[in-house]
Amino acid sequence: MRRKHQFDFKQFSVNQSHSAMKVCTDSCVFGSLIEPQNAQSIMDIGTGTGLLALMLAQRTSHTTMIDAIEIDSEAMHDAQCNIQSSPWNHRIVAHHSDIKNWVSKQPYDLILCNPPFHIHSTPSLTPKEQQAFHADDSLPFDMLVKTISNLSHEETQTWILLPIQEMLAFIEVANSHALFVQESIVIHHASNESAIRRICRFSKQKSIEYSERIFAYREYASGPYTQEFIDAMSPYYLFL
Repeated sequence: MRRKHQFDFKQFSVNQSHSAMKVCTDSCVFGSLIEPQNAQSIMDIGTGTGLLALMLAQRTSHTTMIDAIEIDSEAMHDAQCNIQSSPWNHRIVAHHSDIKNWVSKQPYDLILCNPPFHIHSTPSLTPKEQQAFHADDSLPFDMLVKTISNLSHEETQTWILLPIQEMLAFIEVANSHALFVQESIVIHHASNESAIRRICRFSKQKSIEYSERIFAYREYASGPYTQEFIDAMSPYYLFL
């Protein structure tokens, strides 16, 4: 029987009883659309429940190692339990640490982050939510970009999920630190609705092969899922 705070996927489960950042469609789609290619080392910044690290572990080689870092002790409790109970507990290491202080012996092939995105906005009701959702207090874009740059080699691919306007601000900061957008996926809840989120892939290499595409969850509001959503999520969602 499913527990109250548990979200079950086809190959793993996520307990989210302590984390402020709960499983949501946006984060699930983000994890499914990241292309790991042949990455042998992955950093998940702000892993929360460990969801994205687990999704990437499902799709990568048995030799790929994943560092999942989280500053919040309660979220880290969830992440450690979820990782330990997964089939990939030997490939994912959860670290209770501040990414701003993280030191790695080698750069990562792939970095992913669904960062706090509220900027100069009304504070959250609890310190835990403030830390999880507000970039001003926990991880300003400038600090995040500097950290990503320090953890990257020339071919590192960095994937970021943000709301539309916040992504524009992030891109501006990234460009100032020589991180450039290679690919953009504009997310719509429904094909006939305005965009709500944007996923961007960044690299230190300035490419002329920039690509952009649209991804919609549903054909129309409350309508059937699009085929692209079904294709992306069927490896994970129980009902697809």
